Amino acid sequence: MTFSPKGTLFVGSREEGKVYAVRQRGEARQVLTLATDLEMPNGVAFKDGALYVAEVSRVWRYDDIEDRLENPPKPVLVRGDLPSDRGHGWKFIAFGPDGRLYVPVGAPCNVCEKRRHILLSEVNE
Repeated sequence: MTFSPKGTLFVGSREEGKVYAVRQRGEARQVLTLATDLEMPNGVAFKDGALYVAEVSRVWRYDDIEDRLENPPKPVLVRGDLPSDRGHGWKFIAFGPDGRLYVPVGAPCNVCEKRRHILLSEVNE
């Protein structure tokens, strides 16, 4: 989840594959669906009027999103070559104090055993 400076709450849903915008107008709450059919889009971040959405292997940018919540713009692909392992593939993204977007790339399992094959001749040398 992330808030925009104007107070819109953006929420990604890992299991549903959707991204929502939640606006509070007095007592009324409006929930808008911004994107669907994404692969575990739980990572969202906001910067300079754009919403960034992280899927398992991609990061998208929705420019000028708050002025287009009712009719979201076509997303711009920011990065499309992240690992596609689903096991630990969901992303929690954020902008750092340096203005850069940070995207974690985790291990594809809880306990990964790295296998090495050693030639017997290497062991004896």
